[in-house]
Amino acid sequence: MGPAQKRAFFRHLVRCGFKEIEVAFPAAGDAEFAFVRGLVEGGDVPGDVWIQVLTPARTELVHRTFAAIAGARNVILMLFHAAAPCFRALVFGKSKRELVALATAHARLVRALADAHARRYGTRFRLLYGVEAFSQTEPEFVVEICEAVREAWGGAGTAFEDRIMFNLPSTVESAPPNHYADQIEYFCTHMKNRDEIIVSLHTHNDRGTAVAASELGLLAGADRVEGCLFGNGERSGNADLVTLALNLYTQGVPCGLDFSALAETVALYTRCTALPVHPRHPYAGELVFTAFSGSHQDGIKKGLDARARAREAAAAAAAEGEGEDGSKGEDKDTDKGKEDAQKWTVPYLPLDPADVGRVYEAVIRVNAQSGKGGVAYVLRARLGVDLPRGVQREFARVVQRRADADGREVPVEELAEAFVQFYHLDGVGAEGEGREERGKAEGRVRLGTWAVVGAVRAERVVVAFQGRISVDGQTFTLKGEGATPLEAFLGAVESRTGLRFAAIETHQRASLDSASADVFSFVLLTETDLEEAETMNGDSHTDEFSWGVGVDADKDRSLVRAAVSAMNNRLGARALSLSGDGTKEVLRVLQDDYALPLPLAMHDLVTDICTSGDAEGLSPEQTAARFVARFCHAPGGSPGTALLSFSVSRARSAPALRLVVTVVLRGAEKEVEGSGGDALECLLDGVAGDVGLLTVRGVHVEARHGAAKGSRHVAFVQLERDAGEAAWGVGLDDDMTTATLQAALVAAANCGEDRRR
Repeated sequence: MGPAQKRAFFRHLVRCGFKEIEVAFPAAGDAEFAFVRGLVEGGDVPGDVWIQVLTPARTELVHRTFAAIAGARNVILMLFHAAAPCFRALVFGKSKRELVALATAHARLVRALADAHARRYGTRFRLLYGVEAFSQTEPEFVVEICEAVREAWGGAGTAFEDRIMFNLPSTVESAPPNHYADQIEYFCTHMKNRDEIIVSLHTHNDRGTAVAASELGLLAGADRVEGCLFGNGERSGNADLVTLALNLYTQGVPCGLDFSALAETVALYTRCTALPVHPRHPYAGELVFTAFSGSHQDGIKKGLDARARAREAAAAAAAEGEGEDGSKGEDKDTDKGKEDAQKWTVPYLPLDPADVGRVYEAVIRVNAQSGKGGVAYVLRARLGVDLPRGVQREFARVVQRRADADGREVPVEELAEAFVQFYHLDGVGAEGEGREERGKAEGRVRLGTWAVVGAVRAERVVVAFQGRISVDGQTFTLKGEGATPLEAFLGAVESRTGLRFAAIETHQRASLDSASADVFSFVLLTETDLEEAETMNGDSHTDEFSWGVGVDADKDRSLVRAAVSAMNNRLGARALSLSGDGTKEVLRVLQDDYALPLPLAMHDLVTDICTSGDAEGLSPEQTAARFVARFCHAPGGSPGTALLSFSVSRARSAPALRLVVTVVLRGAEKEVEGSGGDALECLLDGVAGDVGLLTVRGVHVEARHGAAKGSRHVAFVQLERDAGEAAWGVGLDDDMTTATLQAALVAAANCGEDRRR
């Protein structure tokens, strides 16, 4: 790390709560020396923080180290050298006695320099004597040399800042952690005046057990641990202080460190050291609070739900126990409830992810191994919906098929979008750019405007449903009755389409979003006359039941929307007839006797006429004749409206056409003229003064076939006003343009004369 990175790292350690920070080996080089001087002179070290520097037991290096920390307020000076047999023989070539003499001589030097700096700069000093390769050194010799150093240092006392510190490293981890703990215990029980010393641990991770060795060392009697963030250090690294601190935290042992924004610590560490933090690194890794397994996800979801209920119960109990004056009486049950709400007992999670700044949304991630619990948890967090178990099972199968097909994890955004699309919840959860994607969630069947009203039938109160429904883009009227709005809607669907749906199970749950007043409804539908399974919405349903989901602020409307959702999943690509038996017969008569092949969009009109015809006892032939009289052009049709003649011209200087037409409109003959891009626009412009401004909603023209004689073309035109009212007209003529103008004239006359759709 460069100076700027080191300074940023130091400041972050201070923010995390570290009070003793090893900052450099000043005698190792000019860069290290300069960094220490920068900290001392730059005022970066708070008054309650001790900076630690280290130096080998070499006179010139000790002096260089003191020069680096001149003027600092609080300094821990670590004097170290190895004492293990291999070092004595191969590195130093010294006996035990000579090594003791080396250690004590340098301890006295450090003491003298520390006293001088204290007098000159007011610096407070503490000595940390390190026995390098402690774990490979004879325990009794470690005690011997440390006692000699303490005596040479002199002045050790029981006050915290007066204690001499001994650092006992496993410089190379070469034995199980319990062996290291045994050595620590031996040292703690054989040193004199134990209350005058601080035993410090410094473990390495060569065997992968540095944290375990530190924990066992603390249990064996140690007072202090040295380490690095995320286990950085020589070779396999040092003890990971983040893991160690949070291990203690989960056992109820406070260590004074704040890792509540652990992601920030990870980001700074990787930026400064250029080293990654493994996704599986304890507490800090991206995936350590993430469950992919279905059973794990289910356990986490249930644990978090139980914790939420416990908090709510504790809050309710506390509110009930509060007196009128605001005082709170003693209640053991309330206290126990608080304790239960605070105690962390969520399966598979060692601590609350929120304690280290992680969000619950990232706890559960979905792939092919995920089960219903994990999927439900993600949707609960993302969309604020609490799914019933049946819906959880159905949608989990959808997600598993998608994950299997893609061979990858399903991100939260894709999971939410898949839910919206599968249950046709257009607009739910869409924000920002996502609003443009709403249309993708629309099913074949869409509910338009509708209402329910109470009615009395044979002294029985029923609910009457009346509304509009669109199928494959064509809009039709629905009417039906039932004991509830849902039953009335299903009855209306059956009467119009012949599809017999029954609601097997329903649930309603308020949105978990506190800012929303929506109600989520869930309806399980079955088709009572279904003969075989269908493939719906891209997913194969192997039984005759399908769930639907609806969202609305009104409970009844939410249920009906859920039924539409389920219908879409049942129907899939299946052909759907929207005409009852009576309607079909009238359509047959119109085709066979009048050669009128009505487009699908006009079937709704036929149904309305059939309804009134049934009430009057009309036959299919009489009903068909009524249709022709109302919607077809004279002379064989509506006597009050007729296109008598017209001429079309275009001025050389004007791009628009000009139409002059003689018409009978609502019983009165008149000549009108208009202009526009085509003859139809010209006609509407010409009659606007009589019928108002109209626009074309649809035009359908085709050749005429069948038993009927006469005109070769039939045109169907639908016009509408701005207010939304619309009307149809039918024209018949050998000339296609004439037939279209006839139909448009009839439709214009029908607009506003109680002949509206």
